[in-house]
Order: sequence, then C-alpha cells, then structure tokens
Amino acid sequence: MDPITVLTTLWRNKWVTLPVVLLTAAACIYVYLYAPRTYEANVSYALTAPDVPSNYELENNAEVAKLNSNNPYLRSSDSSLLAQVVITKLSDPVYVEQLKEAGFGSDFKIAPVASLGMGLVTVSASSESPAEAVETAKLVGEQFTSTLTSVQKINGADDRYLYTPILVRGPGPAKEMYSNRLRSLIMVAIAGSVLLFGAVSVARSIRLRAQRRTKSVDGKAADQPAEEDPAARIRRSEGRRAAPHSDSFPAPLRTDVTAGQFAAAAGKASSS
Repeated sequence: MDPITVLTTLWRNKWVTLPVVLLTAAACIYVYLYAPRTYEANVSYALTAPDVPSNYELENNAEVAKLNSNNPYLRSSDSSLLAQVVITKLSDPVYVEQLKEAGFGSDFKIAPVASLGMGLVTVSASSESPAEAVETAKLVGEQFTSTLTSVQKINGADDRYLYTPILVRGPGPAKEMYSNRLRSLIMVAIAGSVLLFGAVSVARSIRLRAQRRTKSVDGKAADQPAEEDPAARIRRSEGRRAAPHSDSFPAPLRTDVTAGQFAAAAGKASSS
C-alpha cells in the first residue's frame, strides 16, 4: 500500500483518526514531561599490580623474605581473573537483596572499560533519584575495593603482594539517562500507531459492511413491483366503469323496460 493510499484512508476515517492521534500526542507529551526520570552515577577504579620484590631484595632483606606472598591471583598474567571474581561476587542476588534492605538502589553494573580490558573497572548505579544513584555507586565502589582485597587474602598474603584499586573518577553528580526517556516515547508512539491502524481498520470494515447492506436492500426493492397509490387505484376503477364496452362483447340486457313498452313492441312485431 503506497503512502497516498494510506493518507487517503486516514483522511476518509478522520473522525476516528483525529482522536487517536490527539490521544497519542498527549501521551507522548506526558511521558516526556512527567514520567519518572532515571539517573546514573559512575565510579571508576584502576587496578595496579603489586610491587613484587626481586630475588636480590629477598636475599638481602630478611623482613621482606618473611612476608607471605601466597596470592593466588599473582599466578595469572593480568588482573582480569581477579576483577571477574570480584564482579561475580558482587552480582550475587544475596548482595543485591542486602542493598535493598539497606535502602539503596539495586540497579547497578560493574564492568571493565571495553578499550582497556580489566585494567579499568567502572561501577554504574542508576535510580529514579540522583542522590540515591550517587550513594549506591559509592557504596558498591567501596564494596568492590574491600572484596578485591579480601579475595586476595584467602591464603593470608601480605599487602605488598596484592593488587590495589585506585580511584580514578567519581562518584560525581548523577546524570539523567535520556535514552530511557526516548525509549519510553518510542514505545508510546508505537502503541499509538497500532491503535490508530486498528481503529481505522475497524471503522473501514463497518463502513463497507453498511454499504453492502444498503446495496442488498436496494436490489430487493428494485425486484419487487412498486405499490400503487390508493387514490390512483380508485381513479382507475372509476375509469373502467365509465368506459364503453367493446364490440367484441354483447351489450348487457336492459332490465329497466316497463310492461307497456314491452306490449307495444310485441304488437308491432305481430302486425308486421
């Protein structure tokens, strides 16, 4: 169906189209102006590798040699395994429920920066309140640093052999996520479009059904003879009574002849 046909159909059913369009426009304006907002706050950490002592330092410094170096994550070539373990622990539903019970937001995400791998990790928290988003990001960031330390100390490793998080950014003021508002507007517009075409289709089918019913009634009326006007019927009956009889039929016998006229006529007949 080409656009001209669509516009023509919409205009032909304008009394259905206009209310739906106005309703959709009002809903879009309401969503844009009064719908709940979503704010996001971010905290970023850089993971730095420990300053592992050299063999020379271990041989010449007895205190350093006594330190516990049993950090299992030092066996990995980078910090990706450590960061993934911490993210998995903080994504536990139990921890999310603890945040809810404490009055914080539960919508947060911990993920590495795509271009830098696991060397830079960002904690993002979103909420309908800017203050709640900032507080949630700050709390989850603190939990990230403490969990990062605790998982490395599973074997009692000394702090010198631990990866250290360094705060790079945040938590600053929360920013509104306009993408959520735009997503809501798109959903409302799609729902309005579906409602519009559904209403137009229903109105069009009702109109076509009414047209078919009208044509059917007109066809039946044309097949039946028209009813004659009673006055015309009376005039036609009077005309028949007043018209002379045809020659093909004998004239009716007269019943108004008197007895004297009948005797005179009989006498004339006998004399002749």
